[in-house]
Amino acid sequence: MNAKVVVVLAIVLVALCLSDGKPVSLSYRCPCRFFESHVARANVKHLKILNTPNCALQIVARLKSNNRQVCIDPKLKWIQEYLEKALNKGDGIPDSQMR
Repeated sequence: MNAKVVVVLAIVLVALCLSDGKPVSLSYRCPCRFFESHVARANVKHLKILNTPNCALQIVARLKSNNRQVCIDPKLKWIQEYLEKALNKGDGIPDSQMR
């Protein structure tokens, strides 16, 4: 075998051994792939705002009725009002009970 081919194969093998083995697209998946758009504010016990670099705004709500967690559509009017009010307060976005 040619020496150049052996060197190239060795470099490729070393690079493969040093990689994590997962493509970037599979290494992190956004928690909210689907959004609920019919969640009333009165049914929400807690809101959690997830800020991740690879995902759009993610809002997870814990429901009062069955304690289930659902992803809420950030375009809902009451969510927009809640976020605007929280940002105008200057406290940042709370990660606790709804008020």
